[in-house]
Amino acid sequence: MKTDLIKNIIKENNGIITAREIKSHNIDSWYLTDMIRKGELERVSRGIYFDPTFNNFDELFFLQKQYGKCIYSYQTALLLHGLTDRNPFINEVTVYQGYNAWRFKNKVNVHQIKKDWYQIGITYVDTIMGNTVTVYDMERTICDIVRDRKKQDPEIFSKAWNLYLKKQNKNIWRLREYAEIFGISNQIEDILKIIYNE
Repeated sequence: MKTDLIKNIIKENNGIITAREIKSHNIDSWYLTDMIRKGELERVSRGIYFDPTFNNFDELFFLQKQYGKCIYSYQTALLLHGLTDRNPFINEVTVYQGYNAWRFKNKVNVHQIKKDWYQIGITYVDTIMGNTVTVYDMERTICDIVRDRKKQDPEIFSKAWNLYLKKQNKNIWRLREYAEIFGISNQIEDILKIIYNE
């Protein structure tokens, strides 16, 4: 039965199903409409549906599912990498210059960057709900907060650096490589000298 197939897809996807998945299984969208009417599904956004019995609504995952070009960055990336324990007031994403972010600019803080820099440091991490999202790696995130230091909370900035340097999987070589690309090598080296000389 089609409803059982939909429920299996939802279970495999941790409570989520998309209209695209329904279409790929040759299931009429009427089934989704019927499940919404019965309260078995909730429409999160256009083409994305969630089973409320899963109790794991994941805002980060849903936003990225809807707007695939968003890469989590800055404070949100710090949180995802365990470099801060503070939840940002508003999540932060980066898109490339020229990308039309008007549809979601009220939902998140949007940073725009040169297209050449957009792909640098992309990685994937799991949210606390267990869903995989696209985020800049730790080194790129550190470079971003250094580039935008005047707008960063000094306490979060300092703690992020200290936590980063304690991480087993840190990559100082990659940090320096990114710093060279972004033109902030001197700032990165100055911070490293200060921290290592404390």
